[in-house]
Amino acid sequence: MLLFASAFAAEPPPATLTLPPVARVTNPDQGRTTGFKLSVFPGFGIAASPDTSVDGFAIGGFSSSPELNGVDFEYIGSWVGGSMNGFQGATGFTGAGDVNGVQATSGVALATGDVSFGQFSAGASLAGGDVNGIQASSGLCVANGKVKGLQTASVAAAGEVAGVQAAVVSVAQGVEGLQVGVVAVSGAVNGAQIGVANVAGDVRGVQIGLVNVAKSSRVSIGLLNFVGDGLHRVDVWTSESSIGSVALKFGSRNLYTLVGGGLVNATQPWWTFGAGLGVHFEAGPAWIEVDDSVWSLTNGVQVAPGVHNKLRTQVGVDLVKGHLAPFAGVSLNTWSGTGQTGPRAVGIPERADPSRRFVAWPGVHAGVSF
Repeated sequence: MLLFASAFAAEPPPATLTLPPVARVTNPDQGRTTGFKLSVFPGFGIAASPDTSVDGFAIGGFSSSPELNGVDFEYIGSWVGGSMNGFQGATGFTGAGDVNGVQATSGVALATGDVSFGQFSAGASLAGGDVNGIQASSGLCVANGKVKGLQTASVAAAGEVAGVQAAVVSVAQGVEGLQVGVVAVSGAVNGAQIGVANVAGDVRGVQIGLVNVAKSSRVSIGLLNFVGDGLHRVDVWTSESSIGSVALKFGSRNLYTLVGGGLVNATQPWWTFGAGLGVHFEAGPAWIEVDDSVWSLTNGVQVAPGVHNKLRTQVGVDLVKGHLAPFAGVSLNTWSGTGQTGPRAVGIPERADPSRRFVAWPGVHAGVSF
């Protein structure tokens, strides 16, 4: 009985289960560098692993590498996750982090970081950071940072430009240098902005175009100039050429556009209309202007066959700054056309050729600028 009881009282120790250690799977190519890579597709080729960097030469169809120090030619595309130092070219696309060298493709060239030296494409050149050198494309160029050098494309956009931006449509947050485009848009401009239509903030330099718009500008040269701190006046005057004329005068502080019309003579149904460019200089409340304008004569829908050119000099005084300024001046006038008519309100001695196709005379005028 004792033996039987002790057999039940003595329990065996608990069993333990021991598992073999779990093996870690590692990528043998991670962190590896090769002097030559032939990649048909990432992972297929010679040293074609996307984890293998290139320190030398790469070629193939589509390649992906962590780093590139050397040259990479690919038929489809090349992607470098980190920095690219050297040359990266492909038919379809090229992509890298920082580019220190040249990216070239007929498709899209992308740098998520900075570009130093050159980025060229037929489709689009895109930089996430600064561009120090040349960014060019026949399609689109975008630099998220500052361009120090040249940016040229059909459409170009950048943060700041220190150099030249030239495109059909040029857009920048600021320009120090030259901005050229059919349409040019910028914040502050320290230099020159040249285009058919220019839009800018503060211009410390010159705008040249058909239409210029600026917050402030001393020199905007164009047919239509709209400047926030420039001239915005309405002139009313009488002269030897018309008994009454009125014109809009608008532009920068020193250069303006003149557009107006007037009645030649109260006894005749002829009206005159014209436009021109002038310069404006101030000395306290007094100012002096010189402008040249071209005028035509019309009687209803009938336009006289001839051109009246008027070169004027006038002096004015702002009695109320920007609101009321009487002025007076003299002019030199020529009429080129037929001898049938001419812009004459009063009889002033003139010189004319026998056919009266060319007539010249002096003139005087006086009025008020509002």
